[in-house]
Amino acid sequence: MRRLLPLAVSLVLSAAAARASVHDAAPEPAILSVTVNGQSEGPTLVVRRDNSRALLLRVEDLPQLRLRTPARGLVTIDGERYLRLDAGDGTSLEFDDAAQTVSVVLPPDAFLPTVDFVTPADAPRVTPAEPGAFVNYEMYGEHSNDRTSLGLYSDIGAFGDFGVATTSVIGRRNAGSADAVRLDTTWRRDFPETLATLRVGDSISVAGAWGRAARFGGVQFGTNFSTQPTLVTTPMLYAQGEAIVPSTVDVFVNGRRVATEDVPPGPFTIDRVPTVTGAGQMQVVVTDAFGRQQIVSQPFYSGPTLLRTGLSEYSVEAGAIREDYARSSNEYGDLTAAGTYRRGITDRFTAEVHAEGQAGGVAAAGVDSALQVGTLGILSLTAATGGDGDAGWLAGAGFERNGRRFSVYARARYSSESFAQLGTDPAADRPRRLTYGGMGVGFGRWGSAQASFGQQTYWSGARAQSIGLSHSVDIGRYGYLGLIASRSTGEDTTHEVFLNWSMSLGERRSVGTSLQYAPDAATGETLEAVATLQQALPTGSGAGYYVSLSSSSNAQLDYTLQGSAGRVGVQYARLDESQGWRAGARGGVAITSAGIMPSRFLDESFAVVEVADYPGMTVYVENQPVARTDGRGRVLLDSLRAYESNKISIDPKELPLDASLASAATAVTPAYRSGPVVRFPVVRASAATLRLMLPDGSPVPAGAQVHTPHEDAPVAYDGLVYLAHASGLQQASAEWPGFRCTFAFERPQGGDPQPDLGEITCRPEGAP
Repeated sequence: MRRLLPLAVSLVLSAAAARASVHDAAPEPAILSVTVNGQSEGPTLVVRRDNSRALLLRVEDLPQLRLRTPARGLVTIDGERYLRLDAGDGTSLEFDDAAQTVSVVLPPDAFLPTVDFVTPADAPRVTPAEPGAFVNYEMYGEHSNDRTSLGLYSDIGAFGDFGVATTSVIGRRNAGSADAVRLDTTWRRDFPETLATLRVGDSISVAGAWGRAARFGGVQFGTNFSTQPTLVTTPMLYAQGEAIVPSTVDVFVNGRRVATEDVPPGPFTIDRVPTVTGAGQMQVVVTDAFGRQQIVSQPFYSGPTLLRTGLSEYSVEAGAIREDYARSSNEYGDLTAAGTYRRGITDRFTAEVHAEGQAGGVAAAGVDSALQVGTLGILSLTAATGGDGDAGWLAGAGFERNGRRFSVYARARYSSESFAQLGTDPAADRPRRLTYGGMGVGFGRWGSAQASFGQQTYWSGARAQSIGLSHSVDIGRYGYLGLIASRSTGEDTTHEVFLNWSMSLGERRSVGTSLQYAPDAATGETLEAVATLQQALPTGSGAGYYVSLSSSSNAQLDYTLQGSAGRVGVQYARLDESQGWRAGARGGVAITSAGIMPSRFLDESFAVVEVADYPGMTVYVENQPVARTDGRGRVLLDSLRAYESNKISIDPKELPLDASLASAATAVTPAYRSGPVVRFPVVRASAATLRLMLPDGSPVPAGAQVHTPHEDAPVAYDGLVYLAHASGLQQASAEWPGFRCTFAFERPQGGDPQPDLGEITCRPEGAP
């Protein structure tokens, strides 16, 4: 019996298969328009229908409908494979024989998945700058305790397609002595297309995660992500889900919508969703055509120490160590070289390699890694070896988590006594252990609190340690309240407690008070109250001030006046038994193809804007009024964002009636410390009308064509002609079938923006 049962089952299945084959072979082909899950446009296909009203689709047509091809369960009819769809089990069929259509509804897993990418903003093209230059200066004079000193800082640069070359000098005069020292001289060339920068001259080495930065003179080449500010360097998120019908997917990160995509039915993935650093929540909201929504939430964590998969960052430098910086102009020591390379191995793991060495001195090499631990935070590990003879070692570990409610960071580093690296002073005590950390807690409307701790120990000598606590709270229209307490130990032990309150008065003004408890062994005073009143400088021209008075008779008074050509200021201060004053000026000069223009201190990118030759025009940057054009229609805009699009606009209502403006806004993307010249498409209107007559007093026939050096215009009824560009004295002609005549006209300057030139005689060509 046991042997007969499998045989019987096999015979039944074979008979069923044979009946299915005969049944499937019977349906005749039909031509139907197939719509799947409500998609707007369905292809017209050759299909088959059987007696049970099932629909049979050819396998070769499934890609047109974005349907998966199942591995089994297909039906073969006349040598062709078909997918048989029956109503039920999530499938719905609705035939319309009159319209020869069929509407099919399938579950989402029947479709091929779709992948969409959140398209990042394209990096704006750099606005080319003609060769130019700038000169910055900052000078001061101060007097205190019968001692007078003067100082001058100057920064000179030239820019163009070759990059930017700068040099800076500082000069000082006091107590009958004077000196001048060169600070930095550097040529820099950016390569935004490859995210790289080349520096030749004075620079600062890249330290990596565990090294020390050093000033040197030489060559440095490496990654510079700031040349493409729209580039997202940290790992990005991806959103997944399913849609039954065509739907709209909104992706929210911490409650802010960052992407909106339309998806067809089936599984979908939206990749490269930009994120924010720290812990957060991503929500995917799928809304179909009927307004029904499904919401999926997903926690995430991202940190700035991570690079997204495949992204690399590097720097190589070689030169001579700079010695006695700011005291000597050209003191360079031993040759040095360093290299750093970071790469995002995965979205959760970033590795770094760093090596450095100095001729006749120390050499060190090591690695650092950053690993994302789920949604908790980022763990970092460091290991290095180096020395100036006997090689020592360094090891460290750290953890960080940054959240909206709770944040914590901690790092510990331990080095052996023989470990040395670039910048280590052989005569100084070498560090042994460095430990620091902190945490922050948010209490909602009750503000936030932070605690920090740091400790540094040495192989010989005293250790240093500090502890800090702070709490701040927003008290609405009454301002902000903050409490800070700290304790430091080392050679001396100090305790300080600050209680601060500040409130905005609007229009750049604010007022504040503070109480400070800081025991002073010299004076015996422990408590001091300070009241302040200040007004910040405006974006454009204006004044700012700062007033501070304390219960211990200390005081500070500042007044600064800022204009388009720089700023000047005076200060008075009284501290303990001393008092003094200081006066200074800070500004620059730009030299471009638009001419020589005084300016504010040009330590960032800038642009010169020309609005034809119209004076007094207000120029806006990001819709904020910044300056007015001078007598030649020029204005210099400082502090523009390098490699970013800066919106510049003017108010068309300020233009005179004889002006023609093609666009009231434009965008400028300057390179690093460069100053392109931007000319608004403003021209003075030169329109005029006239009546063109023949020598016999009759008008030139309508339809004739007038030709001037600047335009072609038709002749209207009664010889009337309208010319858009009629400035100055011009020679012109008129033509119509079988006839040509010439004439001259002159438009008067000023006055009516569209004068009528009256009747002008057009004489036949060749006539006297």
